Amino acid sequence: MSDRISDRTLEGRVALVTGAGGGVGRGIALALAAAGAKVTIAARRAATGEDTAAMIRGEGGTALALQTDVARREDVEQAVAHTVEAFGGLDIMIHNASSSLSGHPAQLGEITERAWEEQLAVGMDGSLHCAQAAFPHLKRSGHGRYVGLNSAFGLHGAGMNPVYAAGKGALRGFIKSLAREWGPHGITVNAIAPASSTEAADAFFEQNPALKDAFLRNFPMRRMGRPRQDIGGAVVAVCGSGFGYVTGQTLFVDGGLMTVL
Repeated sequence: MSDRISDRTLEGRVALVTGAGGGVGRGIALALAAAGAKVTIAARRAATGEDTAAMIRGEGGTALALQTDVARREDVEQAVAHTVEAFGGLDIMIHNASSSLSGHPAQLGEITERAWEEQLAVGMDGSLHCAQAAFPHLKRSGHGRYVGLNSAFGLHGAGMNPVYAAGKGALRGFIKSLAREWGPHGITVNAIAPASSTEAADAFFEQNPALKDAFLRNFPMRRMGRPRQDIGGAVVAVCGSGFGYVTGQTLFVDGGLMTVL
């Protein structure tokens, strides 16, 4: 099955995606571009960001790659300004970036202040920076969309990653608050909580097929999400006109894992 989004529902829109140098962020950026959006790739590492932009251009899309550390307000402000200058506006802001420490298990006694501050700087400070820099342009757009990447850990906690869970729990409140504040301006604000395959997970499960089978039994659809088709496809839908009356929500794109909600 093709992993491309074939419709052009976002034709003429401009999107900025943080943390799009690989993984889920790259999948989202590719899906947005395939749906017609012009996309800025804001990645902490210039090389990976340019790789994603090159993929988009290779498919006939329009992309700009900018080295951006979302924990630095000035980086985010410059990324938004360059996007508006290059493409004439900003309609969609996707904050996907996360700290590299987010994937490192650590119980409470092992957590350093540096680890706490770094993860929240990218996750929560980054959310603030992206929202404040994007707001005037999303308001001007007439169909502004702000999407934050969340996680089921923000709802049920994480015994081996409490910092990550704390940040994602806080993000739910941030998203709901922005939805209330920005609703009168026609801007929708939502979160996507994905369960997506990653290169590291795929490599691990390839070496441990029995563990993969046991893990996937938790998913009614018996598979992990594909970054571009499944997660990116959901983001395209949320950013389209069909979701123009949905705001303040967290959409779990996880193959039915969180059916308790």
